[in-house]
Amino acid sequence: MNADVIVIGGGSAGLQAALTLGRMRLDVVVVDAGKPSNAPAHAIGGLLGAHDVAPLGLLATGRAQLAELPSVRLIHGEATSVEPHRSVTLADGTSLTARAVVLATGADYAVPDVPGLAELWGTSVIHCPFCHGWESRDSRIGLLAASDEHAAHLVPMLSRLTADLEIFDAVAGLRSADSALRAVVLPDGTEVPRDVLFVAAPPAPRDAAFAHLGLERAEPDRVAVDAFGRTSTAGVYAAGDLVTPAPAVAQALATGQRAAVGVTRDLGA
Repeated sequence: MNADVIVIGGGSAGLQAALTLGRMRLDVVVVDAGKPSNAPAHAIGGLLGAHDVAPLGLLATGRAQLAELPSVRLIHGEATSVEPHRSVTLADGTSLTARAVVLATGADYAVPDVPGLAELWGTSVIHCPFCHGWESRDSRIGLLAASDEHAAHLVPMLSRLTADLEIFDAVAGLRSADSALRAVVLPDGTEVPRDVLFVAAPPAPRDAAFAHLGLERAEPDRVAVDAFGRTSTAGVYAAGDLVTPAPAVAQALATGQRAAVGVTRDLGA
C-alpha cells in the first residue's frame, strides 16, 4: 500500500498531524494500535476549549473529523518496523510505503510498583500538576517523592493547590474505596488519609519499531527534532510524547501540527 504520508500512532499528536495533512489533500494512512497512554484519565485538564473532555472522547471526535477527509485512511494495527526508505511493516505482515513518515507512537509511563496504585492511575494517582492539579485543589494531597530533586520540583507547585500536603519517601500500599484513593499505607502499617497522590512516572518512548534507525536524541527519552518536526533521518518526522520534555495533550497537538506543516513544506506539490 502506498501513500504520501504514513502516521504511526492515533493519539492526539498523530490525529492532529493527519488532520492537517488531510486538509492539505495529501494521501495519509494512520496506523493505530488503540492504546493511548492517557486513556485512564477521566478528563483532559487545562486544554483550552475542551473542558471536562475525556482523552478517549477527544480522540473519537478527532477520528470523526478525519472521516470527512477522503484522502485519510485509518488502519488498526501495530507498526513493527520503520525503515530509512520510509517503508513500514505491520504486525500482520502488511507493508506500507510513503514519501514521509510521522512517528507519533507516544510513551509508556513507568508508575511506581505499589500495591493498589495501578487501579487508581490516572484518577486518584497522577503525576502532572498542570494536567490535573486544579481538579485536586483543596483536597488532601500526597506526594510520593522519587528523590529530593523530584520533591523540590513538585512541592512548590502542589503547595499552591492545597494547605494539606503530605510527603512520603516510601509507601507499602494504597487503600481505596469506590474507585477512589482513601489512604496511603506506610511501611509500618499506619494509614494516612489522602484524596490524591502525586507520583513520579517517567515516560519511556514507544520506539521498538524504529530504534534501529538511530535517530538523534535530545535526551535518552526524547527524539531530537527541528522546528518542523524533522528527525535526523530524511523523510522521518516525530511528534507528541516522543519529542516533548513535558508531555501533555496541548503539547501533542502542537507538535503534531508542526510536523504536518513540515511534511507539507518538504513534499511540495
